[in-house]
Amino acid sequence: MYPLQLVLREILLQNSLDAMAEGSGTDAESVAMTIKYATVMVATLPILCVYPFLQKYFTSGVMIGAVKG
Repeated sequence: MYPLQLVLREILLQNSLDAMAEGSGTDAESVAMTIKYATVMVATLPILCVYPFLQKYFTSGVMIGAVKG
C-alpha cells in the first residue's frame, strides 16, 4: 500500500534501468517515452476529474482569508 506517486516512480525507475541494460535502441527509447507519458496521464487524470467538484471549497477558503477594506 504505497501512494500513487511512489508506484509510478518505481515504474519509471524500473523502465529506465531496463532501457540502460538493453542498450540504446530506438525501440527501447520509444517504449520508455510511451511509459513515461502514460504515467504522467495516470497521475494527472484523477486530479483533473476531482478538481471541478472541489473548486467551490477552494474559492470559499480564499474568500474567508481575504482582506476586506
